Amino acid sequence: MYILGISPTLNASAVLMKDNEVIFAIQEERLSRMKNHAGFPLLSIKEALAFAGISSKDIDHVAVGGMTSKVPASRESDLRKFHNRYSRIRQQCFGIKEKSDFSIEKVFNLFASLGTSNAKKEKDLNDFLKELGIQDKTTRFDHHLCHAASAYYGLSSADKNEEYLVFSMDGGGDGKTSAVYKGKNNKLELIAQSDSFSPACLYAHITYIMGFMPHEHEYKLMGLAPYASPKYSKAVYDMLSNFIGFSPNNPLVFNNGKYTDVSNSKGHGKQELIKDLFIATSNVRFDNLASGLQMLAEDVAVKWIKAGVAATGIKKVLLTGGFFMNVKANKLIAALPEVEFVNCFPSCGDETNAFGAAFLAWNKFKKEGSPDIKFGPFCLGSNASDDIEEAKKKYADKVDFRVSDKINEDVADMLIQRKIVARCSGRMEFGARALGNRSIIAAPDDMRIINIINAAIKKRDFWMPFAPAMIREKAEMLVKIPPANQKAGSPYMMFTFDAIQGESEKFMAGIHQADKTARSQLVTKEIYPEFHDLITKFYEKTGIPSVLNTSFNLHGYPIVKGACDAVDVYLNSALDVLIVDNVIITRKNS
Repeated sequence: MYILGISPTLNASAVLMKDNEVIFAIQEERLSRMKNHAGFPLLSIKEALAFAGISSKDIDHVAVGGMTSKVPASRESDLRKFHNRYSRIRQQCFGIKEKSDFSIEKVFNLFASLGTSNAKKEKDLNDFLKELGIQDKTTRFDHHLCHAASAYYGLSSADKNEEYLVFSMDGGGDGKTSAVYKGKNNKLELIAQSDSFSPACLYAHITYIMGFMPHEHEYKLMGLAPYASPKYSKAVYDMLSNFIGFSPNNPLVFNNGKYTDVSNSKGHGKQELIKDLFIATSNVRFDNLASGLQMLAEDVAVKWIKAGVAATGIKKVLLTGGFFMNVKANKLIAALPEVEFVNCFPSCGDETNAFGAAFLAWNKFKKEGSPDIKFGPFCLGSNASDDIEEAKKKYADKVDFRVSDKINEDVADMLIQRKIVARCSGRMEFGARALGNRSIIAAPDDMRIINIINAAIKKRDFWMPFAPAMIREKAEMLVKIPPANQKAGSPYMMFTFDAIQGESEKFMAGIHQADKTARSQLVTKEIYPEFHDLITKFYEKTGIPSVLNTSFNLHGYPIVKGACDAVDVYLNSALDVLIVDNVIITRKNS
């Protein structure tokens, strides 16, 4: 049985299952080369079918993440919703009538010039499905149910008698911004849901107010937050608490503090809430605003999970939905004494609803006695060397290609020599995190490497930390892993951990400089055999069981897909060496 899962959202994606296992998954951005590509994942579907060597006629079931037929026309259309709301507020507050040359408008015009604008009549989901001839095979699933399904079917143990609490929260979908489910015996039971202006919504709006891209740059505020003084952050926390709260009748349901009649999906009261939020934050210093927001997000998340455990007695927790890309909140949840086990679905924004939809379809349509869903590696995309021969021809006059029979040992030696290495190896990882296969890696024990990498390619905001990848069996030499994380670890970089005092010098370039936490990827032999072997060889030579890991992409562009993308980025940066599988690529005469 072939099941095609699709997520026609702000970060469109497609997943292909063969029976109980995902065999391919990719985001539209990796093919269109437009960051967070919004819309119908047509290129992704074609890539998935080509990978499997099948056509759309061979698909048995199409599973859609979400009930709506509306497909976003572009990333620009989502940004314009924010712009239009706040344009009205600025005009009301300051008498400013924004014109086409207003600075934010230039941002949208830039998006249009890059090809994200769509002047044609917008198609809906049915139009796309009909064009592919798959509309009659399609089943749609609720947005938050898809989030919950991704986590429960993807991360629960083989023993389906075990019971889990699944928490989903994001900016909204199908009329809800959060939901709580019980998962047991391969079934999910909804026990609470909200349509409030959620903590995730609050985070998105303050991201916009601070001049960043909502639904994309929230992580920048999270990274900035630890630099502020807690004294000033607490005042911001108290102010923002007016906009977020819990129902007095059910602590698993959110409400909007004093804005009791506001829902996120409809109602006139939302504009009043946003206007008050804009005014309240207008004169707040940027770092204090980020810190107070993060403090509130963490506090609300912890209270929500504690209330769920208290209400049900279930101590195994699964997290999903875009809010839980907040690895600092996830860290505090893992530290709760009442939480026995915790895990978070990797890259748990709407892009992974394609997984949840496909999982739900398997359980709906499988034959009796069929196996349960098998999920493990998240490197499910194109192979790095699919286009290596094309790259050799295209770039023969610019780079040299040399095959190595001991590639991981060679790379370990390069890292020791303080070279910055771009690694494009094996199958491309899905989602927002580079997990070693499309990564820039470096030695983690030299702070100077951060400025070198930023100057060479990344151009990250100066306050943003890089992350370490470390072999799981030696990770506790460097970081403290709480009991709730022990079983699952953090193979997908969805939690932060405290650095062990006195050991941070060994990976100082991979920790947050203000709070000494690390967003560690705990690399196992089972999930990442080649990357694990590389880090092991580096450890054997240096005594450091970790390397610095950041995504392999030019600033503002998606992660590279294959050899041609990799060479192009290499030539447009100051990276020292490029690795494509077992091929070492260097500039001519370097």
